[in-house]
Amino acid sequence: MKCKCVGLLICCFIILTSVLVACAPVSPPEAKPAAAAVTAEKPAAKSVLTPSDADDALHETAGTIYEWWYWDATFDNGYSMSASWGINDPSFVKDKKETPDYIGFSIYDPSGIKTNADVSFADKDVTASKTSCDVTMGTNHLKGSVPRYDMEFRDKDLGCKLTFESVVTEGFRKPPDGVSYFTRQPDKWIGWVVPQPRAKVTGTLILNGKEIPVTGTGYHDHNWGNIALTELYDHWYWGRIFLPDYTIIYSIAQMNEALGKKPSSVLLAYKGEKLVGLTTDVTAEGSDFMPDKLTGAQYPQALVIQSKGQTIKGTITHKLNHVVEALLLWGAEEGKGHAYFRFLSDADIKLDVPGDKIDTKASVLHEYLIP
Repeated sequence: MKCKCVGLLICCFIILTSVLVACAPVSPPEAKPAAAAVTAEKPAAKSVLTPSDADDALHETAGTIYEWWYWDATFDNGYSMSASWGINDPSFVKDKKETPDYIGFSIYDPSGIKTNADVSFADKDVTASKTSCDVTMGTNHLKGSVPRYDMEFRDKDLGCKLTFESVVTEGFRKPPDGVSYFTRQPDKWIGWVVPQPRAKVTGTLILNGKEIPVTGTGYHDHNWGNIALTELYDHWYWGRIFLPDYTIIYSIAQMNEALGKKPSSVLLAYKGEKLVGLTTDVTAEGSDFMPDKLTGAQYPQALVIQSKGQTIKGTITHKLNHVVEALLLWGAEEGKGHAYFRFLSDADIKLDVPGDKIDTKASVLHEYLIP
């Protein structure tokens, strides 16, 4: 099924934004020293770092022009999926032929073939709770809170009925309310929370009308904001690593020239259910770049993530296995260098975290976006 423009744009953004806004440049009027310390290095009290049900609900913040709930999962049988449920102000949708509210849903089969649908909905067919994650679009439903969420989606012969049960229960929210300010006067901001850094996912996928039972590992986050990400970033890398005992999430970004090309980075480490390390002192260096004919962008065949934080030190070295996706961004011209990439790489992970050393290898899906 052919992807519509709105769905493609949001898909690219969601996949890459889940973590990077956690440490975007922030200059609130009265930033508390304790909150700043938490952002830089140390986990704080659970009430500060853990999202509430309301954080995962529809927001009424003045100026909000978009809001989405993002989900993905990889399954033991080789299939994977991603989904985004979005509610947007009409001003955010450039193609006025599209309605602003949508569900974007994709299934990848074990050979990597993608089947997707992007379905738009009229306002009268959309409801969303302001106290918890409870969204209805047409006959499709998304509902839950930590530790369990349920998703039902169907478009013709494509869909799913899935349950996400938290493996990591602590979640993450940038203190105090999950909102990062990029500029003040005028305010430009993005809100971001991660209710489920890691979840057990069970249920069925529906592909070509056939139900496929699945069990695997997934992720869920939630974003809202008043500025498009293309107006903020020059580029960013993003990835998650699921190990037997650890969950690692990283994002390394650079702001655009108008914002001084400042770095915006974060690395999170969970052991079991709990966050044990957080640092913003992390960099990414790509090498052995190759040109992509469709987009005109250069992508790295090797990538080294290096952390020098107080709670996380070490490297994650990626060696490209293959390019899963290379896509043009919404409205971009071929060959102009505006691109979204998803890679499968072999990663060598050597990290010191509180009370432990991680020294292992893993296969990693990770992303690179050039707005």
